[in-house]
Amino acid sequence: DNDFSVVTSTSTSNVNQSGSYTNLLPSVDFNIEIVDNLIARASASRTLARPDYGNLFASTSVGGPNRPTYLGGIATGTQGNASLLPLVSDNFDLSLEYYYKPSSFVSIGFFDKRVRNFIGSGVFNQNLFGLRDPSAGGAGSRSGIAAARLAALGAASTDVNLFTYTALLQQNGGNTAQADATYRANSTGGAFNQAYADNILKAIDLYGDAADPLYTFAVTRPINNQDGHIYGFELAGQHFFGDTGFGIAASYTKVSGDVNADIAADPSVNVFALTGLGDSANGSLIYDKNGLSARVSYNWRAKFLAAVNQGNNRNPIFTAPFGTLDFNISYDITPNIALSFEGVNLTSEPLIQYGRDRTALVFAQELKPRFLLGGRYRF
Repeated sequence: DNDFSVVTSTSTSNVNQSGSYTNLLPSVDFNIEIVDNLIARASASRTLARPDYGNLFASTSVGGPNRPTYLGGIATGTQGNASLLPLVSDNFDLSLEYYYKPSSFVSIGFFDKRVRNFIGSGVFNQNLFGLRDPSAGGAGSRSGIAAARLAALGAASTDVNLFTYTALLQQNGGNTAQADATYRANSTGGAFNQAYADNILKAIDLYGDAADPLYTFAVTRPINNQDGHIYGFELAGQHFFGDTGFGIAASYTKVSGDVNADIAADPSVNVFALTGLGDSANGSLIYDKNGLSARVSYNWRAKFLAAVNQGNNRNPIFTAPFGTLDFNISYDITPNIALSFEGVNLTSEPLIQYGRDRTALVFAQELKPRFLLGGRYRF
């Protein structure tokens, strides 16, 4: 019954936005051999990552309210933001490495990243394209006069009544006496008869005119509104057994920060959290001698956040812990030619994603092993 129409114009106009930024990106690295084969490394840097191009587009779209704005409807719009700033990260890394024999080492490293300008969403109340609101009930407008007359007649303030009476004003050139008479003849219990209202709905469309106030759209657009702190450590090691060519390697990375998803967050409000962060580990058995290189590895990834604010309840989506057994074999036929054969996920580990709780399954995929055969030629 909300027939205050939104129509698409046959004419077009340019939408222009602009943005610029200047960043200094310093970087400094230190390597110190404290004693023989014990190396300390420290680095500090500033890096940036540009926003996704989809967020920078200057495109603007509008949508009409689902009911008259006089009765609480909200007109919405979406807009890109060419003025978005890039993500800027101040990074500090510190590591200690001990090479106790050729090709064998142990190391520990720490990292700290302070990231600003994460992109979220903001809602701004503004007019777009000079559009006017025929349903606002503004003083002196058709819908404003309709609202006043309906109140004087003791009629209910409903979508149907407001539209139908406003349409009658348009049909009768603003003659309120004629509209009042039509209401009395076609209403019951303070409301237009539905059959009559349906006929008016089919016959008349209402568009904004100069007497209507400007539309106020709730425009959603991307903005820089979040900062984050990410930190953690990494342990790694590798050991070869004499000159046999056999060895082992392993690493573990622990990631923490203040950008995690809160599963108890209000489902009516968007939340900010950084996706893709999670602990990881791997271990490998190695053979590397006489041109033959082989590695069997187990790679493990802890639970991590894959997406946020999904669906009407703004649910987070988590990827369950995931581990794969892989292998890689390569052989140097000549100094210039090598062949390789690789297998991934030999145990057919499935991919599972869920919502706020592990029982809230969102996605499950059976995965099969993948095998890749390749070759390399060095010029």
